Amino acid sequence: MMNYLGFVKKNSKLLSFGLLMTCFSGYGQTYLLALYVPYLIEDFSIQNAQISIYYMIATIASALLLPQIGKFIDNVSLKKYTFMTTLLFVTSMVMMSYNVYWFLLPVAFFGLRLAGQGLFSHIAITAMSQYFLKGRGKAISLASLGHPFGQAILPIMVVVLINVFGWRESLLVNAAIVLIIVPLYLHFFIEERNLIKYDEVPKTGQVLAKNVSQWDIMKTPGFWLLAPNLFVLSFIVTGLFFYQFAIAEFKGWTLEWMAVGLTFYAIAGSVAILFAGPLIDKYSSRIFFPFYLIPFLIAIAAIGSITASWAIFPYMIFMGASAGFGNAIVSALQVELFGVSYIGKVRSIFASIMVLSSAVGPAVFGVVVDAGYDFDVVFLASALLLTLVIVQSFRIIPNYTYAKMKYRFKKRHRRFDFFNILNLKH
Repeated sequence: MMNYLGFVKKNSKLLSFGLLMTCFSGYGQTYLLALYVPYLIEDFSIQNAQISIYYMIATIASALLLPQIGKFIDNVSLKKYTFMTTLLFVTSMVMMSYNVYWFLLPVAFFGLRLAGQGLFSHIAITAMSQYFLKGRGKAISLASLGHPFGQAILPIMVVVLINVFGWRESLLVNAAIVLIIVPLYLHFFIEERNLIKYDEVPKTGQVLAKNVSQWDIMKTPGFWLLAPNLFVLSFIVTGLFFYQFAIAEFKGWTLEWMAVGLTFYAIAGSVAILFAGPLIDKYSSRIFFPFYLIPFLIAIAAIGSITASWAIFPYMIFMGASAGFGNAIVSALQVELFGVSYIGKVRSIFASIMVLSSAVGPAVFGVVVDAGYDFDVVFLASALLLTLVIVQSFRIIPNYTYAKMKYRFKKRHRRFDFFNILNLKH
């Protein structure tokens, strides 16, 4: 049904590159860096609050710099851009491994967040957007599979490395893996002379010049349509994951049970991503955009209202479905709204928003909990915020579509009244 096999066979090298980059971005993601936090606290004799502040400062700084660096992918060769980003990523891992000064922790975090969470994902999805026209939705979906794939294997691998070699040495192994695999793949499998950038006119009826500034992009209706969705998803998901152990304690779940739930989250996200690609290619990402956060709202309602331990399954599955489907939907919609000419610049802005919200989410949730409120308040506030964003998402439906829907409704209503009159006469 999905016709993935022929598409993958024809484009295996570039698709594998996207998958590889999103998977390796996990080394800069919260779910993996959190594994090192207990060791950093012990070695540097700092408190949880201190390391949280360092992490937040580094993440916000990377979010602010990301648009300035991310836009260069539109004009620099893919191999050169990827290689330079890899050097930054590897250098940050090595720095974290050898660092013995607390004040350098934010610097190491900054490099990991900028190169990992920010640029590695940015490179993967931008490449899929630029070098695919027909089948772009499937390409983005397949590349995005690297995120749940990394969530499934990297934490286990890192825990084993830490137990065998120690936490500092494990970072050197991680750095070696990235430094060897990424450049080798670029050298042997990516031939830039065969890559064609497909320019596409945005479907909004508004064509901007290729030298458009990031400020011009941020003033468009398309930006203000997409930005709240990107912000709220990353804001809530990162906040919930950052405090997953505290939530498990609040709900009376074991950590093992929470780990099982995370597995279902990754599976649901993978399945959603695979379904999203063909649907986007056949129809349009605009059609699905107002609806992809609804499963997330159901997930929040489940964990907020159900006390039984089985609530972990609807919570993780529906949240994973929204994250997976949304990843493909939003990435494809950026091309539909803005075109391909400056998609790197566009994506870097939205990636910055995502990174920024991932810094703010844990901080806001922590303030709420530290103020004496329990997680029920967090769940309720999250549900209300999601509802507002879902409602505003329907702005993507153009006015003429609303008018057409109204016309059809009135037509059916008049027909219903006509038959009612006939029935009354009889």
